[in-house]
Amino acid sequence: MAGLLLRDEATRKAWRVWPDPEPVPPGRVHETGSYLFELHDCPEGADAALLIDDIDLEGLRPSGAAVARWRWAPGFHAGAVEAELRVPGAPPRRFEVVTDPDRRKLTRDDFDAMVREILDDTFALFALSAFRKGVGRGTGNRPPPLARLEFLRSRIAELEATVAAIASAPRRTLTASDAVLPYHRALRATGPEILRSLRSGRVLRERQDHPSRLPPALRGFLPAQVRIRERRSSLDLPEHRQMGACLRAWAEWLENAAGLLAQGGAEDNELRGLQAAWAGRCRRLARRVGRLAAAVPFAEAGEAPARLMLSSLFRRDPAYRRFFRLWQDMNLGIAAVFGDFLQMPLARTFHLYELWCFLRLVRAGAETWGPAGLTVTDLFITDAAGGVTVRRDAVTVPVGGGWKLCFQKQYREFWKEADGRGSYSRTMVPDIVVAEYGGGEGSAPGRLIVLDAKYRVDDGLADALNSIHTYRDALVCEIEDGGVKAIVSAAYLLAPALPSIKPSYRDTPMPGRLFHPEYRRSFRFGALTLRPGMSVSDITTALTAVVADATAV
Repeated sequence: MAGLLLRDEATRKAWRVWPDPEPVPPGRVHETGSYLFELHDCPEGADAALLIDDIDLEGLRPSGAAVARWRWAPGFHAGAVEAELRVPGAPPRRFEVVTDPDRRKLTRDDFDAMVREILDDTFALFALSAFRKGVGRGTGNRPPPLARLEFLRSRIAELEATVAAIASAPRRTLTASDAVLPYHRALRATGPEILRSLRSGRVLRERQDHPSRLPPALRGFLPAQVRIRERRSSLDLPEHRQMGACLRAWAEWLENAAGLLAQGGAEDNELRGLQAAWAGRCRRLARRVGRLAAAVPFAEAGEAPARLMLSSLFRRDPAYRRFFRLWQDMNLGIAAVFGDFLQMPLARTFHLYELWCFLRLVRAGAETWGPAGLTVTDLFITDAAGGVTVRRDAVTVPVGGGWKLCFQKQYREFWKEADGRGSYSRTMVPDIVVAEYGGGEGSAPGRLIVLDAKYRVDDGLADALNSIHTYRDALVCEIEDGGVKAIVSAAYLLAPALPSIKPSYRDTPMPGRLFHPEYRRSFRFGALTLRPGMSVSDITTALTAVVADATAV
């Protein structure tokens, strides 16, 4: 029987990916590796083709008559990729391969957490803004961004497993209904049911020439039809109605999204090609979700709005609780939130990390100094259809306490700027700047804290130090005598690293030394850990620490 293996060229370990795929341990297939696909026991293998995300892989010389090989290097791509095996005379075989980021970086789950938290922060900040309109659902007339589609696709497999768990042991309820039976079939009728039936309908009288077989209390009378109360087990729960409606709504959304993506319209050729590939993927995802809506618990349930109400069943049953959490994730994924950052495929996760850091810090600023000083009007753009676009070019958000956060702010040469503040060498664009614009009494106005988000860990952080050194030295302001002075009070890297730190920074090797609190306070320089999954309170603590370092006398 023909079979396709995925083999690691470095370790020579192999896993079957078709048919009957074997689970690949997390981290074994990662973005910087090199792998071989090997097709065994297939007479037509020499003429077979293998495509990854609709791109033909490099074919190698077969080592045997019934073996075909292709080399695959994921490159800087992490996430699920779609593979298609084409063998002459047979229909295409499709399967998925999940690649993890380089083991020194984040995992696929961390990427999902980043997208989820970006969308969650968007809703939270939008609620604090001056806009007073809801964020619409649905695709409207704009193709959904790629990062949202990647996020949704990652939820579908868990959704299928959750629905299977619910279908294997669904919760039921007892429902009561009245059944009208002729008297000779109502063998198990109770006394109250017979009395109730005597009040309505035709009443029969027993013949007097035979000994009575009726209870004396009936005096020879009997209803012609007996109304019996029946109880039966039913799957028609309010929760099942709501869940089925949600599944049908998601399938419809994916089908509509596929139609919009198939229309194209993107100016970039690469993005246009990705949209065409995603149109087919969305149709396949819509069919998968549609099959879930036909599962037994939902097919037998009635109609309801596509909205879950948090009932005791969703609180107490683990499978139903997982479905409720997935419903929250799916709502984030299908919300009408747009922005250039969401058009990034997984291969450009580092751009997404920069925006994630910014939104997390903005939300932390609202927690630190209160929402009264928060102004996020410039962060969002709304359209007539109810969609929200998140801006990512030179955004400035006052967060209270005399501070504002700037994202991708440009600093040109200082003599070209009206306020005389800028670079003395070339235009510089730090990722995030925490700027003071009128603090409390006695504080020096105009201090800057530069935060450079780097999607790197370990040795990669040492290479990134040059950027914050440059920002710290080159950003200046002009003074009265024509000279210049530095305006950066502190400069830090933001990274997802989890360093090992010793009691003294002098004993801590690089790059862990950068994260040492004593090192950061002493030099107002170093690094902070910002990792997907951290709570808002943890981010708030980090923001408070860098502001305290920069303002310490």
